[in-house]
Amino acid sequence: MRKAFGIVIGCILLCGLATAAMLAVPPPTPVTVTINGDMDTDGVDTPWFELSRSAGDTVQWANSTNSNCTLSFGKKKFLKQSEIDVPAKGQSIVLNASDAPAPKAGWPPNKVYKVYKYTVECGGVSFDPGGGMRP
Repeated sequence: MRKAFGIVIGCILLCGLATAAMLAVPPPTPVTVTINGDMDTDGVDTPWFELSRSAGDTVQWANSTNSNCTLSFGKKKFLKQSEIDVPAKGQSIVLNASDAPAPKAGWPPNKVYKVYKYTVECGGVSFDPGGGMRP
């Protein structure tokens, strides 16, 4: 009986440790960048954002303007995309940071390892906000 009681207590402690470990990993953060067309904010409400690759953060653009918009990343692809279309009053596809290339081994976990500049073009007007990737 005493051995069975010890096994039960051990299982309870092990389950508690597993639960604590799962809760220690932050859930993915969904980032929504709203395209507002305002020159003072580089055309978006979030001129700089950071995503965590390991946490699987996501990003999506919402267009609050009356023009169709295109996001261009130039020669550097952003999460496997070189251009993203965002319809007027619509939203872009959702992109997952886990699709980013991995950082070099030993890179500090909260330091940006990849910077993305992009151009937002809406109705003939262009803006140049940016974003960064953390491990």
